[in-house]
Amino acid sequence: MYERFQDEAFDALLEENDTDYDQGQYADLYDEGNGLDAWLEDALAYMDEEADYSVIGPRDDRFPIPSRASFPSTRFFPYSTICFLEHFTSSGQRRPRGTGTLIAPRVVLTARHILRGVSRMRITPGADFCAQSRRTVGIPAFLEVNAANFRSHPTLDFGIIILPRAFQLPSHRSGTRPSPYPFMMLQPRSDIRTATLLTIAGYPCDKPVGTMWGHSNRIPITGVSSTHLRYTIDTCPGHSGSPIWLLSNDGIRLLLGVHTNGPARCDNDPRAGVQCRHPRCGQNFPVSPVAGENSGVRVTCDVIRTIQGWCRQAGVAGPIVDNRVFRRRCGAA
Repeated sequence: MYERFQDEAFDALLEENDTDYDQGQYADLYDEGNGLDAWLEDALAYMDEEADYSVIGPRDDRFPIPSRASFPSTRFFPYSTICFLEHFTSSGQRRPRGTGTLIAPRVVLTARHILRGVSRMRITPGADFCAQSRRTVGIPAFLEVNAANFRSHPTLDFGIIILPRAFQLPSHRSGTRPSPYPFMMLQPRSDIRTATLLTIAGYPCDKPVGTMWGHSNRIPITGVSSTHLRYTIDTCPGHSGSPIWLLSNDGIRLLLGVHTNGPARCDNDPRAGVQCRHPRCGQNFPVSPVAGENSGVRVTCDVIRTIQGWCRQAGVAGPIVDNRVFRRRCGAA
């Protein structure tokens, strides 16, 4: 039943019931008028059979995103652009560090604390280290970058990695139709239009190393501030740096934030010094349920301008931006 949910319910929810931001209308995917409430409740029931202990209570609703021929898969956009980040210790050993997102051919967006204290990082897009074949999707499979190519915001928990060259990735097909763009689009969205169904996917440390897990949930308007987003989307250490996105019309993924942390002093707070144990492929270590909300840095006019500035200084192509919305909300580009 879980595979049935993965192939049918998830794909149908995110591909057939998208919003229409080009028309400037706010579409609520959970509105009773569209009949999704009961349908989604039934679909989520399939997940109960596979649920482990929750990260944000009362249960853990994260789903695996493996390397496979059906969507969702690390082989298809947007998951093919989500990167597994590993750092090198002083002895040269690799250790899992977090998650990042390719937002341009040579630019990876992540959390600032992922970059802090790291001298060298390995970046692997679309990783599934438990797959029997096609464990990576990029050519080359990975790139290694020194700290000189890191850029970090002075106060907000986000930064970028400038790659020495671009990955060659699979065609940006998404689900049953092509995506108009090879990367997620940055959009400085209004508060009310940000409070909708969002998705996070990354590489948590309570799952087998180099495997991607995601979760979608609606965030309330009270979870939207001028600089941050707060939500009950399930995450765990290792998800830090993951993209927070919305599926809009025509298959456009709008990147609205960067996941950074969980409730203070809880076991999904990367600042708490928690040492996760990665299980072997096919195994699972339960995570204790916690109360509260996770949070991330919101993509705003200032965040977009900062990223564009870093890219200009590095002489690399910048991210795809919804310029129509950017001009209206932020002024001249």
